Amino acid sequence: MAGGLLAIFAHPDDETFGVGGTMALYRDRGIPVTMISATRGEVGEISPGTAATPETLGRFREQELRDACAILGVTDVRFLDFRDSGMAGTPENNDLRCLHQAEPDRVIEPLVRAIRELQPDVIATWDASGGYGHPDHIAVHHHATAAYHAAADASRYLDAGAAWRTPALYYNVIPVEEFYMLADELRKRGVDMGEAPGGDENMALLPRVKANCIIDVSAQYERKRLALLAHKTQISDTEVFANLPADLAMQFFGREWFHRAHPPLADGQMLDDMLAALP
Repeated sequence: MAGGLLAIFAHPDDETFGVGGTMALYRDRGIPVTMISATRGEVGEISPGTAATPETLGRFREQELRDACAILGVTDVRFLDFRDSGMAGTPENNDLRCLHQAEPDRVIEPLVRAIRELQPDVIATWDASGGYGHPDHIAVHHHATAAYHAAADASRYLDAGAAWRTPALYYNVIPVEEFYMLADELRKRGVDMGEAPGGDENMALLPRVKANCIIDVSAQYERKRLALLAHKTQISDTEVFANLPADLAMQFFGREWFHRAHPPLADGQMLDDMLAALP
């Protein structure tokens, strides 16, 4: 079935944090949703109490993504065969199998093929910051953006299907101000979240775009929460995000923030649905 949302992210769990509620919302409306993960998150952390090992983590995280997407109503889940690159500066960055080291065409071509097959109405991926600067998040931003443009060009990737111009490309935006407001409120309640992912200084230096589409997913919040918890190797029962007070959890996770990059919106224009105002 053509149309709908194509979400392209780097690792299992990226999708639920940033676009999980929107995926569930669109599936509730009967709109097609496909999730593509560029890696299986092989070098992520392993929460205590899970059976995963460094050797088996990729297999565990693949299943966790499938389980999370099933909770959200998404059955079309796909993977590219690149290895998790790990955080910047780690030895995993130098692994020639990793996404960070991949030649662009090796990533862009399968994405173009998927775009032309699915003919989505919108594509969602990371913004240029990668949220908190993870090399794979940044790589996915560049490769998915390039694939969005290349899929519309009939002179490129001739063996990847007929050209398709996706009406809109959106970047998932981490609402940094909202994150710090959440951290402040938690401190008032005696809970210290610690530094932001990647470090507060790093977060402040990363390139950002402003949200021009904020989607209310409060009706899908409970499924989003359960989908987050399905990523058991990444989110332990003791972590702050797994134990947020209900009011703060709804405030932070009951909305999702995006920036429509192509075609751009007029200054000051704000949408509440990625499928609204399509050209």
